[in-house]
Amino acid sequence: MKEKQKILIIDDDVDFNAAIKTILENNGYDVSAAFDPQEGDLKLRQESPDLIILDVMFGDEGKAKGFDFVQKIKHEKQYARLPILMLTAINKKEPLFHFSPDTDKEYLPVDSFIDKPINTDELLRKVADLLK
Repeated sequence: MKEKQKILIIDDDVDFNAAIKTILENNGYDVSAAFDPQEGDLKLRQESPDLIILDVMFGDEGKAKGFDFVQKIKHEKQYARLPILMLTAINKKEPLFHFSPDTDKEYLPVDSFIDKPINTDELLRKVADLLK
């Protein structure tokens, strides 16, 4: 029997985490959730996921802790190749920013972006591509 691929979601929105977790589990993935980058860092080290789905902004102040998290783990040899799918509402709210792995890879070493609100088909497609 093939082992399920593990996905770690790091997002501070409890309802969003639950919805995405359900979608991914219903499509055969083993999913865990963390609600801030500190908890995500602990789960990363305990669970060794195959993919991280990470929000950019955390907390009421809207701090971009997702950026800091990516910079931290991508500089650790054991996580440098771990695929990261970053969630953002920034591209819709501020279209001039338009984060992209093609143009922002040096500053923001993630493998793909997906805009909030999430399109389920796009999410599943990107997850499958990143886990190949």
